Amino acid sequence: MNPSIDFKNKYYPWIICFSGLLILVVINGLTTTSLSVFDKAFINEFHWQRDELKLRESITNSVTLFFILLSGIIIDKVRVKKMILFGALVLSIALLGYSFVSNKYQAYFIHFLLGLSMISAGSVACIILVSSWFREKKGLALGIVLIGTSLGSAIFSPLNNYLLNQYGWRQSFLILSAFPIFIFIYTLLVVENSPSDINSVPLGEEHQQLAQENSLLAEGMTYSEATKTHLFWLICLCGFLTFYCLVGTIANVFLYLVGLGFSDTKASSFLGMYFIIAGSAKLLVSLSSDFINPYWVFSICCIMMIAGFLGLSSMESIFIFPSIAFMAVSWGGIYTLYNLIAIKSFGLASAGKINGTINMFEGGGALLGPFLTGLVFTINHSYQLAFSMNAGLMVVVLLLSFRFKSYMLKLQSQKIHQ
Repeated sequence: MNPSIDFKNKYYPWIICFSGLLILVVINGLTTTSLSVFDKAFINEFHWQRDELKLRESITNSVTLFFILLSGIIIDKVRVKKMILFGALVLSIALLGYSFVSNKYQAYFIHFLLGLSMISAGSVACIILVSSWFREKKGLALGIVLIGTSLGSAIFSPLNNYLLNQYGWRQSFLILSAFPIFIFIYTLLVVENSPSDINSVPLGEEHQQLAQENSLLAEGMTYSEATKTHLFWLICLCGFLTFYCLVGTIANVFLYLVGLGFSDTKASSFLGMYFIIAGSAKLLVSLSSDFINPYWVFSICCIMMIAGFLGLSSMESIFIFPSIAFMAVSWGGIYTLYNLIAIKSFGLASAGKINGTINMFEGGGALLGPFLTGLVFTINHSYQLAFSMNAGLMVVVLLLSFRFKSYMLKLQSQKIHQ
């Protein structure tokens, strides 16, 4: 075989896989929880209330709620590379603008831009990008990529704290704006939408069997077919509740830890630990998805998350480490399984719209979580009630998750008889 063709067929898919990981490290790392490291500095300078402060994250997540479906439609039409380039550029502009913020309304607009970046170049785009390059080992590839959603915050939480202590928050944002520019240049030079763009094939596909372009991108249900299944709506509902509970808690956990007497550095290190553990769990769950019943794994993860919320609601320092560790492992598993179930069930033909709709529901939960958790604190002057409520909502998710397997088997049976 021609060495050039051999390289493209066997190794370029893995270059795309690790490119997706790199993209998510920067995009997710600089649009989500790691920015909460700056919360105390904002409160000290601007004297914002907790609910005013946390409304920023809700605005970011509201963009996911209202625009992720539109983003998915655009991805299906123009392909993912252009969307990733757009998202990286918007993120750099937003971080640069943050260094000039002087009131909460300017911060709210910046978080609107962060949301645009996240829906353009975040997990939906990267999942579709990588899935189109793998017929075999897709679980492993997606697991590697999805590590980026946690690894980014694990890297940037302590880095942001270091920059804050060394340069102040305004200079920190100037420095951070350089990272998405690097992603823009890297994507422009290295990333390709699909194997057909370089006259190659997906990993695990024989070259002579590829009869037409974008074979994987053409496989799967239409949007209309997917939305008529019970499994689709069950994923949407569970995604909404899970994201509400988890994102709401993690967005407030830095201030929660500081309130318990932990130093800023110690609190940020707990955040870093959370994202490292969550990232590792995403890879392990993806690797095991072909060997262990994923539905049981999902239910076990729900139980662990419930235990984590209850541990935090105890307001006892001794439970902090195991509670955050439980939440990290459970989140890594749940997040990965949502994406794996969606791709395996509905395919890639309309993945932008399908995954976009699922993400719209998840974004709705993420929108409400940080703000309402902060509001409950403002009313009660404690996070105890908010975290207890989240534990109760995850019990609902646990009960609903028992229906995943039956709906999945019914969907597979329908495919066989068609």
